[in-house]
Amino acid sequence: MEQNTYRYLRELTGSNFQIVDDEPNIIGWEVKNENGTYIGEVEELLFDPNTNAVRYLIVDLDDNGMNLDNKSVMIPLGIAHLHTSDDEVVLPGLHADQYNALPAYEKDQIGPELEVQIRAIIGSPAALRMEETIVEFDQNHFYNHHHFDKGRFYQRGGLHQNHMTGQSSDKQETIHELVEKSKYRQEP
Repeated sequence: MEQNTYRYLRELTGSNFQIVDDEPNIIGWEVKNENGTYIGEVEELLFDPNTNAVRYLIVDLDDNGMNLDNKSVMIPLGIAHLHTSDDEVVLPGLHADQYNALPAYEKDQIGPELEVQIRAIIGSPAALRMEETIVEFDQNHFYNHHHFDKGRFYQRGGLHQNHMTGQSSDKQETIHELVEKSKYRQEP
């Protein structure tokens, strides 16, 4: 039986990894939510050296004015997208509670447990949807998740249609609105 061996992710800065010509180097770009509120700045990118695929944005949450903890956090590449025209990263769908629940990024602390923890926090608030439980960490399978879909990230403007209903995303409630409503619906 073959044992899964974890491949440690590396920072782009100081490596030989090169961004593909048609993909912008987003280090230093502002990160905003779907309403245009400043969240932080892209501080670094983490990539898998065996596949040369970027897996995470390291976002510095300092000085954002949103009552978020002052720390840097790992955000899976596929849940964000490039702004339609500005040099900005848009990170829709995360609530302030999720940012605060994310562990502070520490370069030497990355491993399977941390990646599973991040996915559980970012997956969705439990009140809205259940994420699948990861029983055994398989790095190749783990990165097949939509959180790491490079195509979603580099698509300027993100996904504009709800694939289930065909409705435009601007007609749907944001994750922030749904979380706030769920807080008031809880039974005593």
